Amino acid sequence: MPFHVEQPPIMPDTDKPVRYAERDEDGNLLPPFPVDPVTLTEETRKDVCKNENGVPLRKYTRFYAVGVYGGIATAYSVGCNYRCTFCWVDWSRDWPEKYGEFYSPSQVYSKLKDIMKVQGLRRARISGAEPTLCPDHICGVLDLVHRDRNDFDLFVIETNGVVLSQEDGLAERLAQYASRARDSDTVGHVRLSIRGGQPEPFEEKTGCSTEFMELPFIAVERLWNAGVSFHVAVVVDPRFTTEEEKQTIYKKLADIHPSIRDGVEEELLDPYPHALVRLRAVGRDDVTGKEISRVEERMLRERPKS
Repeated sequence: MPFHVEQPPIMPDTDKPVRYAERDEDGNLLPPFPVDPVTLTEETRKDVCKNENGVPLRKYTRFYAVGVYGGIATAYSVGCNYRCTFCWVDWSRDWPEKYGEFYSPSQVYSKLKDIMKVQGLRRARISGAEPTLCPDHICGVLDLVHRDRNDFDLFVIETNGVVLSQEDGLAERLAQYASRARDSDTVGHVRLSIRGGQPEPFEEKTGCSTEFMELPFIAVERLWNAGVSFHVAVVVDPRFTTEEEKQTIYKKLADIHPSIRDGVEEELLDPYPHALVRLRAVGRDDVTGKEISRVEERMLRERPKS
């Protein structure tokens, strides 16, 4: 069942839009943080998902090839329901209404196939912020991939799990395209990122209220029960995750099934340009350095004004 809270949304009584987390001189989060990722999902969908004549459209900023996964074509999606302080995604995460263009599933598929052809690749993914915000759209893309599955070695969907924890039946839909059954002819795969395993660190890292910490673990259990091909990525960077918290996460995953814990991808973090601004805003100059770098200054100049 979807996760529900027995109180109004966590968003404080303010008209301030949800951009990125900031702390005052006393270390307190400034409104509207911490946020409710379930409510933020619905608000973000208004900017990045729409339906035209029965076709589910989704916002993207660019399409390109990158070296991870052994070389992969990538569709970079707009909008997220987390506000991770170390997030490397550009300003489209925080200002989804100002960035990107809408594409249909067939347009996304065509762009990825063109990149694969030019670069000699057989792998593709939907990445960026939170790809699952528009479930009908992503399943539309996967329909096309499955139709031409002999052209692919792998198609990856990256997610933080919030939508999967809320949308009944989504895991089962994904299993049609990403099955872990040995005799499956599917090429899809889900990479689910776990940001926190203890309440306070979860809030510190994601900008979301502590009570929503369990949502990604609910998503993991749903993927497992639906027979989806997936693995979990865990942020183990000691600057953000203590050994105690890491072991707490691993215990939660092993309780769902030991093979999930055994298959964890351990993730270390690089302070990408946009991450530098976000980290400094919450007082993490131990990571950013005391002085503002030129690249950070450039990100501040490029940041939207409102």
